Amino acid sequence: MNRRSLLLALPLLSLSLTGLAQTPSDILTLYVPYPPGGPSDVFARTLTPGLSRQLHRTVVVENLAGASGSIAASKLLTRGTSGDSVLFGSPTELVMAPATLKAVKYKPSDFRLVTLISKPPLGVYVRGDLPANSIDELVAYAKSNKERPLNYGSVGIGSVYHLAGDALVKGMGVDMTHVPYRGATPLLQDLMGGQLDLAFFPVDGNLAKMTSGGKMRVIGIAGPARSPLFPNAGTFAESTSLPKFTTVDVWGGIFVSKTTSESAVQTLHRAAQAAMVEPETRKALELAAGVPLMPAMSLDQLAAFYSTETARYQEAAKRANLEPN
Repeated sequence: MNRRSLLLALPLLSLSLTGLAQTPSDILTLYVPYPPGGPSDVFARTLTPGLSRQLHRTVVVENLAGASGSIAASKLLTRGTSGDSVLFGSPTELVMAPATLKAVKYKPSDFRLVTLISKPPLGVYVRGDLPANSIDELVAYAKSNKERPLNYGSVGIGSVYHLAGDALVKGMGVDMTHVPYRGATPLLQDLMGGQLDLAFFPVDGNLAKMTSGGKMRVIGIAGPARSPLFPNAGTFAESTSLPKFTTVDVWGGIFVSKTTSESAVQTLHRAAQAAMVEPETRKALELAAGVPLMPAMSLDQLAAFYSTETARYQEAAKRANLEPN
């Protein structure tokens, strides 16, 4: 077998192997708004092999961190209408960033949802040695240590996790210091290293594995029911301190620019849906999510979902009174 035949026989999973033989139209760039290793990056890289098989194109993940994910979202909008790039998006980049960052000029309506992957509740993750094992104990500890306020992390000012942390501060009635990061990976490193006290993050399988060493724990679930991933972590509704506390949950999916041609959107939608039902890909995604994936939706259903969620998050941002920065 000659070199060209060998390259053509290999799966299209690595740009380093096939880039020299391909034209730009053979490559789909999947932007991830955060550094490698975080929840968004894990889901994106898990989906990539199946998406590549379905499209018969190389799918390249490109991490563009910063400004609450708006750098990656903005880059997507500059790529035109050909459907050669997509974004692994969440409410943080698409809704919260334009609502809370003056430098962000795009609108949520500039994007179109192609497929939805997961919609987990948020959990309260704390450093391993924080002397609190429940929401009630966290509230009591924070109130008894007002001279040394706790700190909480997020992936950026105006992010979903900032919104949730701000709501917790107001609910507890004590000060906490917000520490914004460029992504989940450095945040989690500091949380597990003891430099950060707590953070809201999705309750998913990938993060559940990271708690196994005891360097961080989940002590509360901001959802209607306990999670099978953390059966000992009670919900806020079960607490006596904050039984009525509610906050937004989070979701993630594949987005394109709204200017992308309808034919390209249809192709991407079909490929993503087909990839997610491949046994190998589905198993890997459910392992990362820790829960069943979102049911398949048509493009019309996805548009309705995105519109409803956009309005919900914009209202939450107004209630939180997060000033644009």
